[in-house]
Amino acid sequence: MEYYTVEKKNNLGEQYIELSVFQAITNHEVSKINGINFDGGKNSVNIEINDHNQVIIGIDIVIDYGLNVGKVVSEIQNEVVNAIDRYIGFRNVKVNVNVNKIKF
Repeated sequence: MEYYTVEKKNNLGEQYIELSVFQAITNHEVSKINGINFDGGKNSVNIEINDHNQVIIGIDIVIDYGLNVGKVVSEIQNEVVNAIDRYIGFRNVKVNVNVNKIKF
């Protein structure tokens, strides 16, 4: 298992968050958005930590024809970042969305 280390240390101890927590939050938030589907099933959300201890989330989606791609991608990014802030308490997150197909 790989963990994100929360850099806010206090006298209570250190905090470690399994990357699957970020994946679960991302899956939940993206599934609430109308007109999109994951492209690739379980492999549609990829979570990594870069050299700056930033969580990088990659999401592969299929979007319904007729939707504004830019608006939908921005909505996904905002919803995921806000949910992670709400549930975990930080915003050191980057969300990359790959629109792989349009569903007609």
